[in-house]
Amino acid sequence: MVDDRLPRGSGVGDVPKPDQIRAEAVRLSERAAQRGLTLRIIGSIAVQLHCPAHADLLGRLGRRPVRDIDLVGYAREQAPIEAMFEDEGWLLDPVIQQAREYGISRLIYVHPVSHQKVDVFLDRLVMSHTIDLRPRLALAAPVVTPADLLLSKLQIHEITENDLLDLVVLFATHELGDGRAGTIDLPYVLGILCGDWGFSHAVSLNLERLRERVERGDVPPDAATLVAGRIAALEEDLDRAPKTRRWRLRAAVGTRAPWYQDVDEVERGA
Repeated sequence: MVDDRLPRGSGVGDVPKPDQIRAEAVRLSERAAQRGLTLRIIGSIAVQLHCPAHADLLGRLGRRPVRDIDLVGYAREQAPIEAMFEDEGWLLDPVIQQAREYGISRLIYVHPVSHQKVDVFLDRLVMSHTIDLRPRLALAAPVVTPADLLLSKLQIHEITENDLLDLVVLFATHELGDGRAGTIDLPYVLGILCGDWGFSHAVSLNLERLRERVERGDVPPDAATLVAGRIAALEEDLDRAPKTRRWRLRAAVGTRAPWYQDVDEVERGA
């Protein structure tokens, strides 16, 4: 039997492997559930767990192996979440430790042996754009829904090659639908984007970058066809969907004013 736990000893050989990191993310989510807590996996590990049929594409296309674990939970459960990580032997980042008295929306842990890092977002994913996940965490386990995972990737202002490859696999695996049977919940996605021009503009830009990435020619033809079709469908649906007054007023300003949050400032504010 292969031991897929994070290393608990010491030495050079203790650097965790990708499958160990993925298994640890699942274990932490399950351990939280045993304590009556909610922790859902988000980020690149969630893509791999959501998309087993196409996950091998990530390595074949050159995606960097996953290094960190990203989780999201409820702010109201912050104290017992902290207690769980302390009991598990994880160390809270000193900066977060000092920021407690000011109120925080994110916890950062490091394992003292493996040096593995875990980010725990509380209530909201606050990055280039903010996604309120409080109404969504009870919908799926141990990972967030495909729709929330899609939005978490498309909100990135300075999107990377790794993020684009995650999106290739996500679109290749999940069709647009109503959220049932593993589909991407299109009404939910449109409801978010049609009320926030900055977010929808980011999505439009990133969908175009994703199309260019697929057209590079190294994505297998079957997957490339699925991804291209779903990009086009989402673009068309977003273009046709009715927008809120707030969206229209902000659209009139366009890119003349800042339309995304600076991630460095978000990181410092964590």
